[in-house]
Amino acid sequence: MLGCKNHRAFIYDRGGLRKIGDLGKLSLTRWERRRDDVSQATVRIPVPSAECLSAVGLAEAGRAELVIFRGADRVWEGPLTHITTEGSTIELQGRDVMHYVNRTIMRAEYDNRYPHNGKALDRVKRIMDAEMARKEALNPPANVLPYVQYVYATAPGVTDAGTASHTLPYESTVFNHIDSLAARGGLDYTVVGRKIIFFDVHQPLGQTAQVTAADFIGDPIITQYGMELATAVTFTDGKGHWGTYGGDDPYYGEWETLYQAYDENADSTDPEDVPSVAELQSQARRTWAQGRRPPLVVRVPDNTSLNPAGSLAISDLVPGVWIPLSATLPGRSVSQMQKLDNMQVEETAAGGENIKVTLSPAPSETIYAE
Repeated sequence: MLGCKNHRAFIYDRGGLRKIGDLGKLSLTRWERRRDDVSQATVRIPVPSAECLSAVGLAEAGRAELVIFRGADRVWEGPLTHITTEGSTIELQGRDVMHYVNRTIMRAEYDNRYPHNGKALDRVKRIMDAEMARKEALNPPANVLPYVQYVYATAPGVTDAGTASHTLPYESTVFNHIDSLAARGGLDYTVVGRKIIFFDVHQPLGQTAQVTAADFIGDPIITQYGMELATAVTFTDGKGHWGTYGGDDPYYGEWETLYQAYDENADSTDPEDVPSVAELQSQARRTWAQGRRPPLVVRVPDNTSLNPAGSLAISDLVPGVWIPLSATLPGRSVSQMQKLDNMQVEETAAGGENIKVTLSPAPSETIYAE
């Protein structure tokens, strides 16, 4: 039986150090890297070897890990979450090592309210070091903390996001709190192999060579988003405090938008602790800068396949990396920096390998129609 040519998969004990067994020939291998989410992987073995059967017999979901190699590179690993046998076929599914973080409760109080405001990255490091220590005390350890990386802002004009978050003991899991910072607090994270990387949303993790339509299977799309036009932006706390930036535009006229002020602790904030006018104006200015003219965006459809002969390699495909994209279509020609959000690799024994990516415009890289 022919198997996947590029991939091999193994079962390891928790921590990814002790190999239990080789899974043999695979009819399906699928794995991901995602920004601000937990990635998953699936492998399918239609005719298990004796070593595979022995390894699966020893594996327990929640204890063992799935480890995937692409050639000589160890590209994905994480705890097994599903072990399925149907007839003679075995299918294994896992989630990346962020799954350990997902199942860890914040048992202590963490207070970044004034005067203890600080960087979101510093807060995450403090929480990870304290709470994940329990997972490292297991036998064998989860082996996560040694691989965590914190990438602080170095790009010109970029300042690491601050935080005033306050959480009480047993209020949240570590993952849910980190995910809320990723949703509203200027934080990004991704997992590559065993590494968990935390970084500011405006900080690129690197930059690839320029890509064009020739690097993808399918055409890029250029769209102008008139619904995003906002010549005057106001942020309000809904309690009589507001901040406004912008006004009438000589060409576009007046297009106003109103937003509720960002609140890190919506359920627990002191009702007397209101944002200052300066804070509201700052939020309004950042939003106005993105929408003061109708954004002109070049993109590739989500989950577009890469051209195998293109310029991007697997090592380039780290969520958070910036990718310069140039496209020329009838009536429009746009070059714009993109940010890699997600990638997925799937290989089947019959169909070979397919690599898909999802990109979005990088922060402060929106192109405007002149």
